[in-house]
Amino acid sequence: MPKGIPAFVEPSLLSWARESAGYTIEDIAKRFTKDPTEIRAWETPGSDQRPFMGQLRDLANLYKRSLSDFYLPEPPQERPIPHDFRRSPGQVAGVYTPDLRKQLRFGRERQDLAKALSEDLPEPFPSLKEKITSNTDPEKVGQLIRSILQISYSDQSKAGDGRSAYNLWRRNLEALGILIFQFEKVSSDEVWGFSIAERPFPVIAVNISLSPNARTFTVLHELVHILLGDNSICDIDDFTPRGTNELRIEAFCNHAAAAALMPKGEFLGHPIVATRSTPATDWDDDEISHIAKSFGTSREAAVRRLLTFNRTTKEFYQLKRAQYQAQYLAQKKQSDDSSDAPFARDYAQRAVSNLGQAFVGLILNSYHDKLITLADAAKYLDVRPHKVRKVQELTVRRQE
Repeated sequence: MPKGIPAFVEPSLLSWARESAGYTIEDIAKRFTKDPTEIRAWETPGSDQRPFMGQLRDLANLYKRSLSDFYLPEPPQERPIPHDFRRSPGQVAGVYTPDLRKQLRFGRERQDLAKALSEDLPEPFPSLKEKITSNTDPEKVGQLIRSILQISYSDQSKAGDGRSAYNLWRRNLEALGILIFQFEKVSSDEVWGFSIAERPFPVIAVNISLSPNARTFTVLHELVHILLGDNSICDIDDFTPRGTNELRIEAFCNHAAAAALMPKGEFLGHPIVATRSTPATDWDDDEISHIAKSFGTSREAAVRRLLTFNRTTKEFYQLKRAQYQAQYLAQKKQSDDSSDAPFARDYAQRAVSNLGQAFVGLILNSYHDKLITLADAAKYLDVRPHKVRKVQELTVRRQE
């Protein structure tokens, strides 16, 4: 009895799809419980071995490609991966997990979709106009960001907690036509965020496993990359040795993001910060936490800002940074240990949260204007068709 219908696809398309998804031949062999030589034969020109149609569908699902992609005349030209600011240029090749590669591709695809759909909508979308260079004073970049986002210290103070503060910054960024996505299943040890700077609809993607405060800082850090015109992959670390240019740009983006979150006048005038006018090493954790909460940022970012304005020493900052990192790793381990607990997933809520108001609104408007079908809307929102109405209800509720 035959095992299935052979899939007559070009071997080069099989290897292209696998490599672009970040898998090795050994990875695929393990998933299909086959010898690597058989998988290699599928991808060898002139070989008479082919995957069966069922196996091709499984490959398409694993690589997050449509079945039709395997029947293209030839492998398409892939756009380059954003510049990796996490390490020196010579260390980049082969370091991207399949999950990160998938999110990078999704970011591009959603940006392309937003551009295409926006051309047919009656109302034009807002577009970010401002640009900077790395020679700009980062304090002035922070002022520029606050100006274009129209966020005041009073707005930050009223936010109340880290999640509300993050939503405030995200909402105002999306109002400028910036697509803000959250991604899952990628460790924060690998990447905190990435950006695609091409306009219109530049993309910022942030790791959902980060705390709300860390997400806020990451989003602003990536915004600075967009203003610079950089496509970037970042871990927001400007201490670990790497290429000179990478380290310089990451330090610049961190400084500008901190200046946006904690403007100089309001920071130095903060009741606790104002008690010291010279470098001090007796800041206690309650004081630091209070300062951080006032601006909706992390404790490390607050101490780094103290260092910027000569209100503490580099040694004190490094001490606190090590303390906060150790606490974060302990909390992360505890969270990982309890991650097997079952929980209900609301896919409509997940769509609104991960895809953002700007992108979701664009999809819903296109559907209601009959530019796309219900099936298309569900596909782009990554929900079943009957959940599209719930997505709309949640979107309206967030805007009220």
